[in-house]
Formats: sequence, structure tokens, C-alpha cells
Amino acid sequence: MKKFLLLIAACLALPCAAAPTQTTQHYQFPAAPGSLSPPSTLTITQDAAGGPPAASGIVHDTPESLAQYQRCRTVSDRAAITNADRQSGVMQCLKALQERRKQGAVRP
Repeated sequence: MKKFLLLIAACLALPCAAAPTQTTQHYQFPAAPGSLSPPSTLTITQDAAGGPPAASGIVHDTPESLAQYQRCRTVSDRAAITNADRQSGVMQCLKALQERRKQGAVRP
């Protein structure tokens, strides 16, 4: 029983030992003396592990999807009479674009 507990404790300790280390840097802004604005703090946390780079978050739509969006905007803008109509049309075009993105109309 004692060996079993030691084995469990060793297995639980392994993920902690293998966890990547992080460094945190704090910067105070404005750094210039005599500034009248209150200081702000910028905190940067950096992983020490050299893993794969994080996804940039940039969406690359397919040319066909962009062409559909442009056609939707053109038709919507021509049909709009008021600014509210134009805004409503833009929202509908954006919703359609988001639906195409969910369906995979995005190039890698």
C-alpha cells in the first residue's frame, strides 16, 4: 500500500516538474519624471518553453467569400435610404460572412 501511495505521489509530481517556466515583467508608464498622468502598469508574461508560435488570430478569407461580402455590401449600400438602413445592411453582410467562416470558408 505504501509503495502504491508513493507511486501516485510521484505521478502527480511529474506534471509539475515538467511545467514550463514563465517570466513576468512589469513596466510602469509614464516613465518620464514630472508627468501629470497617473501611472499605468503593463504586465508581460513570457513562456520560457520554446513551443510552437501562437496563432496570430488573423482570418484569411477565401477570395470567393470576400467577393460575396463585397457584392452584399454593394447591393446593401445601393438599396439603403437612411443611415440606419445602411448599418442594418452592413450587419447582415457581416453575419453572412461570419457564417461562411464557421462553415470553413477560410484558407489556412
